[in-house]
Amino acid sequence: MKIERSVGEKRQLDRFGNCESARIGYVVSQVDKDAVDEAVATVFALAPDNLEGIPKNSAEILRSPGGGIIEIGVNYKSDRRNYSGKSAGDRVWKIDVVSRNQPIRRSLGCVYSQSLISGVKAPDPGTRLEWNGRPGSRAGNSPVYIMEPEMVLSCVATFRSRKLASRLYCRQVASLVGKVNMLTFHGWNAGELLFSGMNTGNVFSGKNGEDLCNVTFRFNVRCNGERKVAGIVLPEVDGWDYVWTLPSANPNHAGAASVHVSRIYERASFAPLDI
Repeated sequence: MKIERSVGEKRQLDRFGNCESARIGYVVSQVDKDAVDEAVATVFALAPDNLEGIPKNSAEILRSPGGGIIEIGVNYKSDRRNYSGKSAGDRVWKIDVVSRNQPIRRSLGCVYSQSLISGVKAPDPGTRLEWNGRPGSRAGNSPVYIMEPEMVLSCVATFRSRKLASRLYCRQVASLVGKVNMLTFHGWNAGELLFSGMNTGNVFSGKNGEDLCNVTFRFNVRCNGERKVAGIVLPEVDGWDYVWTLPSANPNHAGAASVHVSRIYERASFAPLDI
């Protein structure tokens, strides 16, 4: 009986890039029909006890082309799990500040006007932008796009994987998408956070051996505070409330007649998110 190691070798890596199983192939020739089991046992005994730290586990016949030749594979399988250093309950918060283009139709006020027609005084546009110069109901203006800062708050929370299998929890999360916090939440005042959703990662083993999953929660942020509209200072406006003006019906006045603050997002407690 003649044993040779073949070039056929397979490895399987886990999610951490470590080898968790492998197989080495051997070609055995001059094998009698009644000595097949002996050949398998001999190959298993001759194969290395470990491959990349993984112990050998079994041997099997891969192919029998005939003529006293058989191909045998020796299998290696990890008897350990790869653990991360995370535990259920871990939380990592971060905030990103980006910019967005926002259309506006009113300015803080006109700072300079000059007529291009001799002897004619330049009309006062008030706070209007791109005004057509017409008074009252015939007045119109086009939007101007400006850059505004936008803050995005995210939390990467480590949960036990079975929590994410709960339909009740997933329904609770879904019901909060598009809602604004009604209570103080991790240092942010009521009215400042708009929940935009969550994303889940792959399941992995925690340091205690339990199945865990990282879940990313995202919130858009607008801070509460003072707003100045049409020359009027509003001392305290919640971040996600909407400020708007009612145009003046006075043909001699191109500004706003009144300023209003409207609530467009429902309020809710974010406690069900469990972060």
